[in-house]
Amino acid sequence: MHPAFSVILLTTLIGVGQGLFLAIYTSQLYALARLLPMPDHQRFFALGSAIAVGFLALGLFASFFHLGRPGRAWRSAARWRTSWLSREVILLPALMVLVVAYGAIHYFGWTEPLFVVRGALPVDPSLIVGALA
Repeated sequence: MHPAFSVILLTTLIGVGQGLFLAIYTSQLYALARLLPMPDHQRFFALGSAIAVGFLALGLFASFFHLGRPGRAWRSAARWRTSWLSREVILLPALMVLVVAYGAIHYFGWTEPLFVVRGALPVDPSLIVGALA
């Protein structure tokens, strides 16, 4: 198997972006469960989310180089039933929107708990958005 360089690049960049976001989200869960110290919300989670979105955007951009005719990139989502690349082009921007929303919630300080699970885990809007991502 000899994949094209663009496939290696997009897979790596998207994997880094998704992995970074999962690490940030998991660290928030562990901190709320008092297993880790809580980092500074506004800087740590917002900046980490921005970096993750940057990697995801670069991966999405790299996916267009895998197309036979990059000038037709706008049609890359047309064959979503048969093409993994089409599914990626559809779902990746949706993930990016959720990661931006997660970072914005932390940046603007909208982290007041909505409710508490079993008296131990406060659930704020960022946890809900992160779980959706």
